[in-house]
Amino acid sequence: MALTLFIILALVLALLSVGLTLQINRLKRELSDYRQWADNEIERVSRADPETGALKALPFIEQLDNECRRAVREFTPLTLMQLDIQLLDSDLEFSAVLRQAAEILGHQLSRPGDQLGRCAEQQLALLLPATNEHAGSFAERCYQAVLEAFAPGQIQLTLGACTFQPTAALCAEMAQQLVTETLVNALETAPGTVVFHAEYSHDFNPTYA
Repeated sequence: MALTLFIILALVLALLSVGLTLQINRLKRELSDYRQWADNEIERVSRADPETGALKALPFIEQLDNECRRAVREFTPLTLMQLDIQLLDSDLEFSAVLRQAAEILGHQLSRPGDQLGRCAEQQLALLLPATNEHAGSFAERCYQAVLEAFAPGQIQLTLGACTFQPTAALCAEMAQQLVTETLVNALETAPGTVVFHAEYSHDFNPTYA
């Protein structure tokens, strides 16, 4: 009788031990997952502009640099856009306008590699890898989507955009400089419009000769 009770007790303890081990392992996995999530959230928040949720300027440039190198490596064009927002209605709060514009533009982005950034106090930027010279129609769509969210005469939007072929000269500094020049020229000569320039694929020489 005593031996039987001992065997039963041993089996119960063994089952409890197995159950406890499984529970501990599950808690360890959950803790590891939570730590990973927390680390990702900390990184995301530190890289994001608190006012718009878009990438801050420096992380955006880092992403642009990565995508330029990827474009050259994989022989795929990319497009960079900058949108300047100016208030015409003094009753509007600029931070609210910028936040709404960022939200609208974010909804326009549907691919994993597309990225929204804040490149200046009153400017947002869009990075679109693996696009071509037809990205001008997307620029127009983004422009109209933001503009239609406000009453006529409330804001002025000016958008400058360039599509770059994957030549050896393509880098973040060059892309940013050309898009900024395009936007500045638009603000000086045609404010409130979309100005789009593209390097066409038939001009691209993959041998870099």
